[in-house]
Amino acid sequence: MKKIKLIALAMVLFGAINFLSGCALMLVGGLAGTTGYLAAKQGYGVQSPVTKK
Repeated sequence: MKKIKLIALAMVLFGAINFLSGCALMLVGGLAGTTGYLAAKQGYGVQSPVTKK
């Protein structure tokens, strides 16, 4: 009985870690997008460092 509870707890923890890591990636992506949008609104731009002569 104790072994079944331990396995169930491990499965719940594994699922929670996967869920939280996905949310963290979405949060970081949203913050990066917002920062880029606000920087572009203030006049900042991106220039490619690759040039061809």
